[in-house]
Amino acid sequence: MTNLKLNLKVDKELIIISLLVIITGIIYFFVNNQRAFLNFFYLPVLLGAFFYGKKHGIYSAILSVLIIFAIAYFIPDTFSKDANDINLDKWLDVSIWGGFLILTGYTTGFLYEKKEAYNNELRKTYSGIITMLSVVIDSVDKYTQNHSYRVSRYAEKIAIAAGLPGPEVEDIMVAALLHDIGKIGVGEEVLNKIGNLSEKERKEMVDHTGKASELLEPLGGRVLKILPLILNHHERYDGKGYYGLIGGSIPIGARIIAVADVYDALITDRPYRKALSPEQAKNEIINGSETHFDPEVIKYFQKVFSTIDSEEEGPMLFKAD
Repeated sequence: MTNLKLNLKVDKELIIISLLVIITGIIYFFVNNQRAFLNFFYLPVLLGAFFYGKKHGIYSAILSVLIIFAIAYFIPDTFSKDANDINLDKWLDVSIWGGFLILTGYTTGFLYEKKEAYNNELRKTYSGIITMLSVVIDSVDKYTQNHSYRVSRYAEKIAIAAGLPGPEVEDIMVAALLHDIGKIGVGEEVLNKIGNLSEKERKEMVDHTGKASELLEPLGGRVLKILPLILNHHERYDGKGYYGLIGGSIPIGARIIAVADVYDALITDRPYRKALSPEQAKNEIINGSETHFDPEVIKYFQKVFSTIDSEEEGPMLFKAD
């Protein structure tokens, strides 16, 4: 099934590029300086190579060359500068143009594929670093081993059910993996305290999201996109959270992570209470609708609930393509 989908995708890309070439060929008949217009065939070739790779660049170049050779053959005076133009010169000009066009498609596509390979390597490195950080985060609290991994998987399912685009889903997954990174600076006695927290201890716990910003902000780049999700995952839908954001002013990713985070906390043993069953935890989440949680996010949570605990625990892996 995967191969079928891939083939369909490739066919669609080829159709798009072929149509661009054909449209260019049709326009070609309506211009006066047809020799100069030959350069416009570089447009579909460059687009095909840049967006889809070397193969598509070459295909579009070959199709362009075939169209022009057909025109030159069936309409002999098309590329003639004047009535005395030598036929051999015409074919030489068209051949040189076609050679450069195919070379352009190949070179641009080759550079595109090199860039994609480099980006995939960066992506794998980024994924590895994020996964390693999540392991370090979970090791801080012995009661929450693999918590970040599970929250990330739950958040991914909810985000997909919400119909969010792929890049946004991945940002939510990464933010969920790192949502507790600020706890690295919180003392173990506070994290595992059974009784009520003192005012000072409570402030230390509240400040852990701010510490996450201090730790991650120097990394810059893509990490800056996920910081708002980490900083605001303890916000409440009714505005009574850490920073007082309310409703839709809370980033959608943070609202999703909030549900995933609390759900996993509820089904996990903690120093101050025993774990709830998944069904009990779900009911707790539903009871928090419009106070703690976004009712729309809860709707998507309920939609995926039957599959949400089917994940095997293990290292987080991101797709490299």
